Amino acid sequence: MNTPNYTLRTEIKYTDKEYVESILKSSGFFRDDEIIVALELIDERLIKGVQSGYEFVFLEIDNIPVAYTCFGLIPCSLISYDLYWIGTHQEFRNRGLGQIVLKKTEEIIKTMNGQAIYIETSSKEMYLSTQKFYEKSGYELKVVFENFYDIGDGKSVFVKKI
Repeated sequence: MNTPNYTLRTEIKYTDKEYVESILKSSGFFRDDEIIVALELIDERLIKGVQSGYEFVFLEIDNIPVAYTCFGLIPCSLISYDLYWIGTHQEFRNRGLGQIVLKKTEEIIKTMNGQAIYIETSSKEMYLSTQKFYEKSGYELKVVFENFYDIGDGKSVFVKKI
């Protein structure tokens, strides 16, 4: 499937909350409480600006965000960043949009003197496509913490040196 025409932006808008909620709900990967946290990070950025520590990349098609990342410098680190959220609306998956926002995120982190990006995800089988996406993007699985999120739901941590 062809990659559609898109634009990228890093500035956040008040309307982004509704789009992020739609993106995350459409994926089927996130619980309601997890989506609430994602929306709280947008609020933090809107209220505190760069002091919040949360950065965003939005990919828009026809001025509508359909994919995004949220990332930030890990507290007490000078060079390591967390990718807190990445999502592509279900209607736009498998078009390379996730790769585009991830690549832009990596470029921004590199300009901020970032040396490594850490990503965590569930180890459950339903997240196998997510894990393969990270591996395809050059991330290495470093550790799995068993029964982290729940019994039978471990935390897989991926890292990429940039």
